[in-house]
Amino acid sequence: MIYTQHRQGIKWIEMIVSILIIGTLDYMFNLSILKWTIDPLIFYILLFSLRYGLLGAFASFLFTMIYHLSSLAWAGEDVLLFVYDRGELSWIILHFLVAISCGMFSTSFQERYLSLRLRQEEVTEENERLRDTLEKLRVAQEAMRNKVLESNHTLTNIYRIGTELDQSVADIVRDKLLQILQDSFDAKEIAIYHVDASRRTLRLHIRFGDKELLPQTMFIDPEQGIYQRMFQKQAIAIRTIDETDIPLLIAPIRYDGRIQEVVVIQSIAFERLTNYEMHVMQLIVDWTGSRIEKAMLMEWIETRHELIEGTRIFKREHFEEKVKYQEYRREHYGQPYSLVQLDIRNTPFSLIELELILRQSMREIDLIGFDENTEHLQFLLPGTPQEHANRFLERIKAVYVQKGGRVQ
Repeated sequence: MIYTQHRQGIKWIEMIVSILIIGTLDYMFNLSILKWTIDPLIFYILLFSLRYGLLGAFASFLFTMIYHLSSLAWAGEDVLLFVYDRGELSWIILHFLVAISCGMFSTSFQERYLSLRLRQEEVTEENERLRDTLEKLRVAQEAMRNKVLESNHTLTNIYRIGTELDQSVADIVRDKLLQILQDSFDAKEIAIYHVDASRRTLRLHIRFGDKELLPQTMFIDPEQGIYQRMFQKQAIAIRTIDETDIPLLIAPIRYDGRIQEVVVIQSIAFERLTNYEMHVMQLIVDWTGSRIEKAMLMEWIETRHELIEGTRIFKREHFEEKVKYQEYRREHYGQPYSLVQLDIRNTPFSLIELELILRQSMREIDLIGFDENTEHLQFLLPGTPQEHANRFLERIKAVYVQKGGRVQ
């Protein structure tokens, strides 16, 4: 680093005061420095030429000339004859050459120094920016690391969710799905509905929440709004700001090549409505569809011997096992179910014909059992409270009578 002085006034003051000090000392002690073999004024020129460049060179040379001429005038010598004295003239030329050479060297050196300093400042600023960028990157990496560690969707948890959903009973798969959505996504007021063939009616499978928000049956329009977006994109759809009186979020469950069921969520934590969270939820729901399909196939294989040949009507003892399972769900998950029966004594129809007639007015999840002793058909309605079961029975009776059956 070299000395720099940006205030011009200080430069002039330094040079004037310095020449005045030299003159004062010369006068007080009668030094006669102008007659010395080595002129001390040349060091004055060297100092300010090297200190301030060409400006200092010209100024210091000018002040030494003024001092020289003033000294001659003060001593009573002829100032005009001074320019004809070769000895004096040689000193003046030497002073001038020293001032010019030192001033040019100093100016060139200061310019190089200024260029290097500006470059150094640029590098320093760039380094500061790089340090800031690295610090931001470190903070971002730390935040991402914490987010990954704190996330519910680590590979371990996703694997755990996958294994929990891999069940041999379709209803258990659905129960597990709702529990997972509640625990992992802070979802509330949540249910699974079956989609009928017309795509205009949703019938309840299972719900965790208020039956006012999640009714037994929902009538929808698949040609507009949130339901249209779900059916078109075959993916999760979220309610827009201008949509009212509809669920906050719906997610399709696909198996057998189409949307068979729908997860309906009325409330979910706002921070969960991110692209990443929705992608994970879609992954879980898609996996659920494959698990339900697998579970239904396994159930069919395992329960074929429990059915009356040629039908999907359960024998009495096996039907009672299904009732016990629904009772377990009611006790542990609060899911209602209903039992109703239809007297078919002296019916003109076979069991195969009866099933074909009655299945048209039933949900796919509803089960039928036959008691050979009493000749009654029993209907198990999962997710249906008893107050709705009576209406179901009236509808079944009406269809049965319409087809020619007789109610005892």
